[in-house]
Amino acid sequence: MVDGSRAEFRRQGQEQNTHYKRILAFLIFLVAALSMISATFLNPFFMKKQIRTSNNQAVVVRQVDSHFDDLADIIGANHDENSNLLTIQQTQPIADYIIDYSLGFHWFKVDNKKLAKQILHDINLNIDKGSSSEAQRVQSKLKKEGSNAIYAVIQAFDLNVVTLGANIAALLLVVNIVIIIVTIITMISLISDMKTQKTTKELIHSIMASGMWSGFWIIIIAGILAIIPVIFNVETLGGLGYLMEISSSIFLEFVIVGVVIYVLCAIPWQITSTNS
Repeated sequence: MVDGSRAEFRRQGQEQNTHYKRILAFLIFLVAALSMISATFLNPFFMKKQIRTSNNQAVVVRQVDSHFDDLADIIGANHDENSNLLTIQQTQPIADYIIDYSLGFHWFKVDNKKLAKQILHDINLNIDKGSSSEAQRVQSKLKKEGSNAIYAVIQAFDLNVVTLGANIAALLLVVNIVIIIVTIITMISLISDMKTQKTTKELIHSIMASGMWSGFWIIIIAGILAIIPVIFNVETLGGLGYLMEISSSIFLEFVIVGVVIYVLCAIPWQITSTNS
């Protein structure tokens, strides 16, 4: 009778321990994932650096140039649709303006005319006699548009969509920070509860096991997201496809972070193993 009660107690203890580890693994994964997203996708400094990597420069040129093609169509400037009108040096500042406008801490945005003026000023500044004849033609047409040129830029570069994205990004950043803080508090409470039922060695072993699982899922999920643009043609998705192409290299960095988390947790997990 006593042996049966002890066996049942051990079984319940093992089930509760497994339950705790699963919850802790999810919490660690959540903190790590949201922290990485906030530090990369929602960080204007990181993203401006990211679009300057050799892998992403061609993507940026293609995306900005497509909007410049739309601008040429809107103002009636003749151009060859199969050729790039802008160079890397001409597209990078425009991409920077959009990133600065969209990411980081900022108030709710309702006006994108200032952004349109920045893009228009950059077009007038960087398109010179060394630029393609089509680009010079677009620049000349824009000057003739006068005050209407701003609205042509807003339409061609989908700045209303950019404004919506900027507000969503700001909201996501705030929500991420709040969730991270709440999750950390929950983790501390959970670990304190586990501490009352385990020795220090067992507690470290369980925490490291949870960390290994969180690292494993970061590797799997980030790895899948990284190879999507490689396997599928995402160019047809427009702006979303452009973001997925840029994101591919970032998710590869997430995979590296997941590997680091897994290895750093695996060492103390092995040390605190009952067989050690």
